[in-house]
Amino acid sequence: MTWHSWWIERDGDRALLPSVLTGWDYASDVTVGISASVDASAALASSGLESIEDIEILILGDCPDTQQRIVATADLATCSDGCPVDIRLHLPPGQLAGHVQLSAHLVLVRDAEGRTDRVAYQRGSRLHSSDRFVVQLEGATRRFPTESVAFSEVRLARAPWTVLTINEDLSGAFMGSVRLLINTEHPVGQLILATPPDPRIERLIKADVIRLLVARAAQHALEGPAGHEYEEGSVGQVLHTMCRLYLGRSLRSAARLYVDDPAEFDVLLHDRLEPLTGIVA
Repeated sequence: MTWHSWWIERDGDRALLPSVLTGWDYASDVTVGISASVDASAALASSGLESIEDIEILILGDCPDTQQRIVATADLATCSDGCPVDIRLHLPPGQLAGHVQLSAHLVLVRDAEGRTDRVAYQRGSRLHSSDRFVVQLEGATRRFPTESVAFSEVRLARAPWTVLTINEDLSGAFMGSVRLLINTEHPVGQLILATPPDPRIERLIKADVIRLLVARAAQHALEGPAGHEYEEGSVGQVLHTMCRLYLGRSLRSAARLYVDDPAEFDVLLHDRLEPLTGIVA
């Protein structure tokens, strides 16, 4: 069994999968995969199994931050000895955060009669596994455009950061409508601009940015009809995905809570994101 390198496919092009997935955001729709070469005769001889049809390749994508597991399989019944088999894994938008742990396994497809010679017989038994590969989704590239600004020069009050929305309409393109401004004159702003950023401040800014975005969008989110679907890549679609991922609510539900009971919204934010983790030893 030979496991080849993990790869990523974008717009029909394939490239080696980097350890940090640049350009990733909440709306990203990504396909990754691995290729494997199997010597069927050797695999059967070493496993004690009788048919290559009893084996398949299983790849797993585990995301600890969102407790999501994504699975893809490929059977070996039609593969030729030594010819690589491609297994693709779709990383769905809006369901992942932090990092994804990728692994590939040669597993038993179905249950068989129990044996006493240590030959696998239970469905899902792992006969061979690749090394684990971790791809970081939230590295140096932030999820939306970020600008470092001296707040005093643009007449903003002293704060470590703020969110600027260029268009009020939630149908506008997120990447062109939203800016995270970080104050270069503020000591906390300087911590998030450092390389690498202070991990304690990353949790704090994540919660604060979600609060600011919901606050900015609340009025417009409540004006539209319930169940309204925003166009992919729009401000509304990205904010809806963020709210689902981190707050467990739709954008409309989060906006309603923010307007009706901002204190309860803040409690939910702290419960779900724990932004003060690491601040106190």
